Amino acid sequence: MRMPDLRRSARVILWTLPVLLLVLIGIAMSLAFFSGACRITKVNFTGFKYVSPEYLRQLSGIDGYKNLVILPVGRIATNLQSNAWIRDAHVQRHLLHTVNIRVEERVPVAVLEYSGTGFLVAADGLVIAGTPMDQSPELPRVHGGTSPPPTVGSVVPDKKVRECVSVIGGMPPSMRAVLALGNPFDGRGQVFISRLGFNVIYGPDIDTKKKNEVLEAIIADVKNNKRNIAYIDLRVPDSPVIKPR
Repeated sequence: MRMPDLRRSARVILWTLPVLLLVLIGIAMSLAFFSGACRITKVNFTGFKYVSPEYLRQLSGIDGYKNLVILPVGRIATNLQSNAWIRDAHVQRHLLHTVNIRVEERVPVAVLEYSGTGFLVAADGLVIAGTPMDQSPELPRVHGGTSPPPTVGSVVPDKKVRECVSVIGGMPPSMRAVLALGNPFDGRGQVFISRLGFNVIYGPDIDTKKKNEVLEAIIADVKNNKRNIAYIDLRVPDSPVIKPR
């Protein structure tokens, strides 16, 4: 083949390849958008404990979308996060027909009490849900004071109550379970009544790591040796005061 013919053939190939590529892209897009090739047939939810997958599916609004390619993952996540139980949501497409949704729930650490009305609250002070006072007996009760009850999805407005919830939320679950009642309005700071029969004068929300270490050791000692104490004062964690009963 002569050189001019080779050059002509090369030009034809160079012009043909982009056209073929565009045609293939068009076919792929047609299959993706206008056929059932990428139809959503399976939705997987993980990470839930307090909220049912059936409710999550309804809340997400995912049943209003059929095509995986054009699924608005950001909107689905936003829909889920509109519920106070859901701290974060991650939505992923998995070709060709599956959507994987992982939620991170808020964990209730206490029950706030306002004149007999109960609210589940997370460690960051956000009110998760209303609850009867006889529910969730494993969680400590925190006196909400005389201010109006908070609304679900809002942060507890009272600073002292928020501090009390923060202190409880910073404790290990095993230690948290020992607390029965929390009083944010004691002049000595945060004060708790334990299920073991003694009070805990915790003080302000400072040096919490040291305070929790000391409290954990004392709880273990009381349980293991059946000690009978009236209170422990943790306001100076390097020199805690233990009052025998």
